Amino acid sequence: MSDLARVGSEDALRQQGVSRGLVGWVCTQNPFYVISALLVCLGLWVSFGSQVVASQTWALLLGMTAYTLLLAVTACLLVRCVGVWDDVRTVLLLVVLMFLATSVTFDEVLARNPSRGMACYVAGLLFAVSVSEWMLRGMRLKLPPLFRAPYYLTLGLFYLYPVAITPLLERPRSETLYWALFGFTPAAGLVALSLLPAVRRGRQYVEENGSPWPWAWYPWTLFGLLALAVPARSALLCWSMHHVARAESEPYIFGWYFLAPFLLAVGVVLLELGLVERKPSTVRFALCLPAVATALALLGHRPEEFYQEFLAHFNARLGGTPLYLSLFVSALFYTYAALRRGGAATDALTATLVFLSVVAPGTLDLKGVVSPRPLPVLAVAALQLGLGLRRRDAWRCLLGAVCLVGAACLVMPAGGASSQRGPVAFHLVLLATLSVGAAFDDALGRLLRGAGSALGVGAGLAVITGWAGRDAGLPGWVVTLYPLSVAALIAGYGLLLDHRTSLAFAALVVAVWLLAGVWHGYAILRRVVVGLDFIAIGMVVFSLAVLTSLAKGGVLPWRLTPAKGKMTHSSE
Repeated sequence: MSDLARVGSEDALRQQGVSRGLVGWVCTQNPFYVISALLVCLGLWVSFGSQVVASQTWALLLGMTAYTLLLAVTACLLVRCVGVWDDVRTVLLLVVLMFLATSVTFDEVLARNPSRGMACYVAGLLFAVSVSEWMLRGMRLKLPPLFRAPYYLTLGLFYLYPVAITPLLERPRSETLYWALFGFTPAAGLVALSLLPAVRRGRQYVEENGSPWPWAWYPWTLFGLLALAVPARSALLCWSMHHVARAESEPYIFGWYFLAPFLLAVGVVLLELGLVERKPSTVRFALCLPAVATALALLGHRPEEFYQEFLAHFNARLGGTPLYLSLFVSALFYTYAALRRGGAATDALTATLVFLSVVAPGTLDLKGVVSPRPLPVLAVAALQLGLGLRRRDAWRCLLGAVCLVGAACLVMPAGGASSQRGPVAFHLVLLATLSVGAAFDDALGRLLRGAGSALGVGAGLAVITGWAGRDAGLPGWVVTLYPLSVAALIAGYGLLLDHRTSLAFAALVVAVWLLAGVWHGYAILRRVVVGLDFIAIGMVVFSLAVLTSLAKGGVLPWRLTPAKGKMTHSSE
């Protein structure tokens, strides 16, 4: 019975712990505000979302503003009377979400009845600004001007941008409307860049803001929420503000590449934020955003008529596809980050230039990649050589030298000269290897010295044996003297650096060249003297006979004496 009682008590304690954990989570997170906002918005939309008549539109606007005002009043009372700041943070974000939800609610009305829609948007913007100011004052929160201005600019963009493009809706097939729909994200990017002055002030700019929230929860949570809303607003804008005749297919020109300008602008802001606050993780995240923008420009292309129509306008007006322009602007971003000494910005710039070398202005996706182009490769060479010389980095110098060789080969004209690209590239690589090896006295430098000498030996032996150089179109004497030239180069290199391996390799090339010359002369003489082989063998045997006699006479260090028919060796 005691065991059963103990097991029962343990189960009861476990259940009590689970219950307390759930209650603690609910008390800490308090998800009821979020659930309430979702249910109220759903109820308002179900009730008045069709907005067929004006009364439904005004009822929907009144309901959303009333609930937003309820949230704002609740936040102020919680701060002034209770001091529950954790819940207040959730309520404040919900208030901003209600502002944003209101800004996307009346797109259909604006398209059908511009006067009514404009009235809703203007009233909604005035309400959002008024409630924001009232909340800041009522809660005694300080939002400095350099943060407050971008916040209000973002609200103005969400509310007034649809109003600004309303006159264009009468011509749904016009290129102007297409560009206006695309222009929302670049405009949002410009608004995001307006945060740079505040970022450069540092965290001291928002100290003593009247809240217990640490930096960067305040105020960057607010702008993070606004940033997440921009892609959704751009997609909804293209859906709800673009209508054509019923006989035509439903237009939707939005593509993932629409978001690239905004992501690049956010990357600039985060880069500055990470550099000012000395946060490497923030800098790394910022450096990843151009890659994300490029991936978005690469993916998601559709064969739909309206999508392809605007894509053609995009390529024609801007001089390149979304992929090409994203890579080009990413290269500018990483150049700026490198100048600001932003972590691995130079490596990211190198990778971007490498991709840009195979992406032409007309490349839409991976199926359209082209052969490497010389200008981006030359830019990689200049970048890596400059960094390698400045930082005394042999690896970067080697990479830059190889890229320089590649660029030189790429600029060679096509036709007859194109057949020489291989030999030219080989000799340039040989010179680059020897040069980098001579410039650095570290492990890589010493390795490159031996590797360069070995490449020279290989080239000399290839010409001597006839494996290479036959179809080069060069005079015969040039091909004949080529191995000696290579040997002289390697020998001089070895003498300059006191590198014995290079001297040994040079001697090997000379020895093989002399042996090949003797053999070549013997082959020519053999055609004249038919019995030359026998004469040569006879001379060899004669030499052996002379050596034997000299050994017997004690002239040599060792001598041969006959004994019982056997030859014995004895030392003097």
